Amino acid sequence: MPEVLQPEELEREVRAYLEDKLGVSGLGREDALISSGLVDSGNLVRLATHIERRAGVSIPDRDIDADHFDSIAMIVDYVSSKLRAGSR
Repeated sequence: MPEVLQPEELEREVRAYLEDKLGVSGLGREDALISSGLVDSGNLVRLATHIERRAGVSIPDRDIDADHFDSIAMIVDYVSSKLRAGSR
């Protein structure tokens, strides 16, 4: 079972993925990922899958959108809420 990631660890994990896999760096927590075109739908799904594996949460396909994944802060808040709710 994956370790429970704290918000700071989750943010580092998301940043590392964006930098290492997508070449996107230097982002602020609130910078737009999807609506700015930095992350396309295919890469968004891969990011969500990576987060599912690392954080041990299940992310429904319907939630992989700009309402939940348009910034690092939004991703951290969304996944943290799932971890608090025990949605594993």
